[in-house]
Amino acid sequence: MKRSVSIMFAYVFLAIGSNALLQAQTPPATEKITQGVYPVYARSPQVWRFTIDPKTMANATVAGRFSITEGVPKNIEVFVFNEENYFKWRSEDDAVKATAKPIYSSGGRKADGDLNVKVTEAGHYYVVFSNLFAYEGIKTLNADVKLQYDKR
Repeated sequence: MKRSVSIMFAYVFLAIGSNALLQAQTPPATEKITQGVYPVYARSPQVWRFTIDPKTMANATVAGRFSITEGVPKNIEVFVFNEENYFKWRSEDDAVKATAKPIYSSGGRKADGDLNVKVTEAGHYYVVFSNLFAYEGIKTLNADVKLQYDKR
């Protein structure tokens, strides 16, 4: 009798452990921020806005890839800003613009690259592909960027 009770408890613990393991292995939710081919003009960056809601999201990450397929030179600057710093960066006042701090920067002009950016605070954010350093011209951007997070 004691042996059958022990076996029954073992099955219960295995069932509970299996269920917890399945819940822990739930893949992250994914939302498309951008996917496609876009023109990026010299004075007008391509910008996509997304929102982090801590009530429904945990461990948020912006991940993806970009490349410039046309334009001379074939490079671009890439940023991820929170809302406050995005509006500083877009300011006409150079002193204000200089205070903008992105949570991600490509580190200069790049022909292609990957994004993998942890977003830790609630709010609105902006993924920016910028050709503002150019006086004129159009570049062709191929971008595939997603927001991944654990559902709460």
